[in-house]
Amino acid sequence: MKKMYFAISILVILLCGSLGINFWLYSASYRQYIKTESLRLDLYELEKYPSIPDLSNRDRHKPLVVFFGDSRAAAWPAIANTSFEFINRGIDGQTTNQVLGRLANHVTTLSPKVVVIQVGVNDLKHIATFPDRSQSIITNCKQNIQQIVNQSTKNTQTIVVLTTIFPAGEMSPLRRFYWSLEVDRGIIEVNQYIKSLKSDRVIILNAASILADEHGATRQSYSQDYLHLNNFGYTMLNEELNAALIQILIEKPL
Repeated sequence: MKKMYFAISILVILLCGSLGINFWLYSASYRQYIKTESLRLDLYELEKYPSIPDLSNRDRHKPLVVFFGDSRAAAWPAIANTSFEFINRGIDGQTTNQVLGRLANHVTTLSPKVVVIQVGVNDLKHIATFPDRSQSIITNCKQNIQQIVNQSTKNTQTIVVLTTIFPAGEMSPLRRFYWSLEVDRGIIEVNQYIKSLKSDRVIILNAASILADEHGATRQSYSQDYLHLNNFGYTMLNEELNAALIQILIEKPL
């Protein structure tokens, strides 16, 4: 009798576990479906931020810095106790094409002194899914980043702080199954291209030199997950960014 109760208990546990996993998979699939369908209506997600922003509360005596790009830009916190004012215009999950498509609406209208750009990983991670299109994905990513820089500086006095793509963090075996070494190679190639864009209007912030360990991955102490940083990681980036912003003010005062 005890063996029968034990067997029934195991079956109930397995059944509940199976139901839980299926519910989680359904919820994740449904969220992705909603996201995909919403992009059909608003590909660049222009509705996320107002194209005519209310700047009535802005301190005109402080130069404006805009964080712009994907989820890594969206999570980037303002620097405390500084002479700059910050606005964030990052959107989770966006590719370089989407970021380029909303630049005029979400950044140009703000007339920033500096725009900090972090973008690219959401293009390159698709190499794992479409390995036969890896080179076209990399080429398209480079071209879009070039256009983002060109349009950010065209007919404006804006200075671009272009960050290299953050290195990936440590991955679980399950996540590694959806990744590829070709993605890592793509990040290296695009980062080399990003460094080549340095000019008198474009400052390169080399994220890997700040975040990476001896293996080239984001240090665990800076990592929230395999793609995102924790607060400590952003604190380290902000130390370097703050030094760059101070230098900008010295060379190109408001």
